[in-house]
Amino acid sequence: MKRRVRLLLATATGAAVLLGGTGLTAAGAYASTQALAMADDFTGEASASASIPLEGDVQGTVTLNLKEPAKVTSVTGSIEPPGKAAKTVTFDFRTGDTAATQKITGKWTVSKDDPAGDWKLSVVVTRDTGASTTPFVVQVSGKQGINGAKVSPDPVRLVKGKDVQVSVEASVKDATSVSAKLVSDGGGEFYNLGELAKESDGYYRGSTYFADDTVPGDWTLEVYAHKGDQTLKGVAAFTVVAPEGGASKKTKTRVTIAAPNKVAKGKTFKVYGKVYLGSKAYKAKTVEVYFKAKGTKTYKLLGFAKSTSTGKYSKTFKAKKDGYYRVKVPGTSKTRSSLSPQEFVDVK
Repeated sequence: MKRRVRLLLATATGAAVLLGGTGLTAAGAYASTQALAMADDFTGEASASASIPLEGDVQGTVTLNLKEPAKVTSVTGSIEPPGKAAKTVTFDFRTGDTAATQKITGKWTVSKDDPAGDWKLSVVVTRDTGASTTPFVVQVSGKQGINGAKVSPDPVRLVKGKDVQVSVEASVKDATSVSAKLVSDGGGEFYNLGELAKESDGYYRGSTYFADDTVPGDWTLEVYAHKGDQTLKGVAAFTVVAPEGGASKKTKTRVTIAAPNKVAKGKTFKVYGKVYLGSKAYKAKTVEVYFKAKGTKTYKLLGFAKSTSTGKYSKTFKAKKDGYYRVKVPGTSKTRSSLSPQEFVDVK
């Protein structure tokens, strides 16, 4: 009787719900963790990761902390999608473990025809005193979708001797990350915006600058919604108009950027890359490094870095919060400015 009351209380207060809320995670699935006090079998935190794929099959996972594993002979489970038959969940439980707890992971198959929503997970733990079942709820996210995307301004009117800012906005559902490119339909030229920033209103945004010698004519915005190892592509057309009086004769520049995907809070890391003048290394060039915190709209200048004789640059920062980095090459009377793609760093 005591065990049944504790389980009912856990379910009623939400402690047995593994996944909940709204939003997207960086891990490629809609998932969160909550502290659990699951009576006799489990303790600590539990987590799950599951989403409906675009094509084929993927794996859903659940991770639990099993109490007193030395007394356990087996862990089995099943998970039931809404309106469909239950699927088998296979756990990696190891016998003979004398530790106080054992972290176990269960896996099951999720297909493209499965429904999103609340899936009922049942975990059966068999001990030397008998078997017991613990219920959970796993919220499985739907397929990612691109609902809309646009370029602003459209048309892009180039201006002789100046760079024109071009912004991208995309509405995307259930993606881990979203990236974008601006590609000339005539071929041979493109601007890579990198990972778009998800802002507080839920839209994904990014920007770059078009030089006055950018190829005029028809262009295409390519938006890529990523989740797990699957990617969905969407396109939108826009136009670029040549500058009045023709283009200036400044030399083009280009800059690449790289940074670690994840960094522990308080640790140092490097933002680095290479600067080009035309097709050659741009040596001894001072570049500007900018940062925009996740959920905000404004980039702030963090510092400067100077390229080496081979065009390479690097700048060290301390990890404080999630956000996006990008690097600008300032223009001169003889050279064009340029902007790197956005690079996201997840601070844990």
